[in-house]
Amino acid sequence: MRKYLIPEGGKFYKANLHTHTTVSDGKLTPAEIKEEYMKRGYSIVAYTDHNIMIPHPELQDENFLPITGIEIDINDEARWKKYQRTYHLNMYSPDINRSVTRVFCERFVSAKEHMRPLVTDEMRAHASPDRVYTKEYAQSMVDLAIEEGCLVSYNHPVWSLQSKEDYSGMKGFFGVEWLNTGGDIAGYIDTMQPLYDLWREGERMCYPLATDDCHSMRTLGKSFVMVKAENLEYSTVFEALRRGEFYSSAGPLIEELYIEDKKLYVKVDKATKVVLTTDHRFVSTVGNGIDPLTEAVIPLDIYFEDNQNRLPEDVAWIRLDVIDENGKYARTRAYFIDEITE
Repeated sequence: MRKYLIPEGGKFYKANLHTHTTVSDGKLTPAEIKEEYMKRGYSIVAYTDHNIMIPHPELQDENFLPITGIEIDINDEARWKKYQRTYHLNMYSPDINRSVTRVFCERFVSAKEHMRPLVTDEMRAHASPDRVYTKEYAQSMVDLAIEEGCLVSYNHPVWSLQSKEDYSGMKGFFGVEWLNTGGDIAGYIDTMQPLYDLWREGERMCYPLATDDCHSMRTLGKSFVMVKAENLEYSTVFEALRRGEFYSSAGPLIEELYIEDKKLYVKVDKATKVVLTTDHRFVSTVGNGIDPLTEAVIPLDIYFEDNQNRLPEDVAWIRLDVIDENGKYARTRAYFIDEITE
């Protein structure tokens, strides 16, 4: 029986899930962001301005969906210092019109003169306690956001000067950035390692994200996720993201992904290599990195046999990297053993 890992039905929508505008420290207005991303084939942009949640429902139309969000930074000083370690977390709202969230902290907005008029009494009334750089405080903000129905991403840990001790044991991340265009350009290059660590700790519904962290034209339109959804309605896309019905990429496209008769089938666009990676060094590669390919078939018999004698507490998963001639990656989420064998 054929089992689709990316849904068979629906349509792919190209999305950037990390964007800053003139509301905070971006160079482009919200409307200009929409215009520039749509020129590049995007249908979805998450507006995640720093430390304040400002919705943009006026930008929504049949071809474009603005996701309402906020990026909070958790560090000991509101005035930014380049050497300080920090948590940067995106919270994506299930409500396009939301502007009030309990993760709001006015001290981190008041330092920006042009942002002060955006703060309302209702925002102040629901604000969180003052921020402090501890894992416990960061977890409390994740918990608050989840209580409000939000999805939470853990952003650019390398640029944030963080290590495993900062995220190990944390619960509830919807995603972790393995690619952040801004950090990548600056030389702070993220990896999949935090995801591998969190999966081992049981955080199954934590997905790899590739985002622009757009502040200007220099960081616009380089990274994306491809969401598979029935339509471009807000709730439909939000739930597709929650379920992990997407992949992330800096270039290659995945058109189809399924398992049938203990084989993994993938159809791709303009790739030169497809690599299966797993939890226990079972690896399989199709393609030589030079010649183009549009599909690959990877037997999984040995992987399934290897897992027959695993302990119940062991974490078993597979995932794919698709690589193009320029060395750009598309990456799927982890598909766990009970998902691919049921």
